[in-house]
Amino acid sequence: MPASTLAWLARGMVWMAGVGLLVLLIVSGVTTPLDNALYDLNARFWGYTPDNNVVIVAIDPKSLDTIGRFPWPRTVYAQLIDRLTADGVRGIGMDITLSTPANDPRDDQQVAAAIHRNGKVVLPVFAEAVNLGGPLQETLPVTAIAQNVAALGQVDVAKDADERVRGAYLKAGLGSPYWPSLALALIQLGKSPLSLLPGLRDPAINDASPYLWMRDNYVLLRYAGPVGAFGSFSAVDVLNGTIPADMLRNHWVLIGATAEGLGDILQTPESAMPGVEYQANVLESLERGYLVTPMNFLAQLLLAAAMLTLPLLLYGLPGIRRSGLLLLLTVVLVLVTSIALLRGAYLWWPPVTCLLVILIEFLVWRLLTRKRQR
Repeated sequence: MPASTLAWLARGMVWMAGVGLLVLLIVSGVTTPLDNALYDLNARFWGYTPDNNVVIVAIDPKSLDTIGRFPWPRTVYAQLIDRLTADGVRGIGMDITLSTPANDPRDDQQVAAAIHRNGKVVLPVFAEAVNLGGPLQETLPVTAIAQNVAALGQVDVAKDADERVRGAYLKAGLGSPYWPSLALALIQLGKSPLSLLPGLRDPAINDASPYLWMRDNYVLLRYAGPVGAFGSFSAVDVLNGTIPADMLRNHWVLIGATAEGLGDILQTPESAMPGVEYQANVLESLERGYLVTPMNFLAQLLLAAAMLTLPLLLYGLPGIRRSGLLLLLTVVLVLVTSIALLRGAYLWWPPVTCLLVILIEFLVWRLLTRKRQR
């Protein structure tokens, strides 16, 4: 068999071995921490200035000092919603749990009436186990309030293995992901549900147990910046009418806790931030089309396999006889492709697995070529 044929056969065998290794590494997820670190590094230089369409009405230390300790009486929420209604806000998302009845049922009726008068209020749904180790149950607002909301939205937080929050699930629910996220529910107010949502789909959603919390349409976030990137007003200032109506009119308003010790503080690639600001980032990204869709397994594999082909085809061509230079060019091409897809198409292709296999391929190829030269 001619030497050139043997060389191409060897290249084909190296490529097939590389594809097999790609499959193992992608499925195992061993390079995920490095890919996450690369995404975080990129995210720190990819912030943007919000359009000021989303504002936060904060349950902050100033509000607590004036109104009193948390949780507040339901009448406070009724007054706050009525004030925002008078100011002409676009819609209200409340990142506050109202799942237990008030001591006085009339307080719940006041909140329900205020929500009904506004007509554009979204409240949260979440899943929890009533008993330790027991099955999950969906926790909704009390009936009187739930019957008057414009929509309900899940507030599931997508934490990675390192506890950082890089993304969000646009759909989730018990047994089936039928609840939109809080931000998506707001965006869809008065509209038909979006037929085509961004995000990575879960192929197992149709075979789920009715007792499992199912998630779908996972997206990565392009955070506007560290904590404080969004406009925020103290709840007590809104209640007192000291915030000009023009600063709230036609804005999305998210009500939630920012005071230390209230609500979740989430670790993001940018900084630690309260849950209500995380929701603001999801809402702004959704409205402006800034949500990033991670590639699924097949797309990752096909693109990485194509990248593995290039150095094996180019090696030995005139001007590309130094394997070190070819390795450098290939690494640069992989990284540039990943960043270009992210910045240009809002697609995330984790490149570290491909880079690792390319490095292994080059080492194997050098060993093979040295043996042939002896």
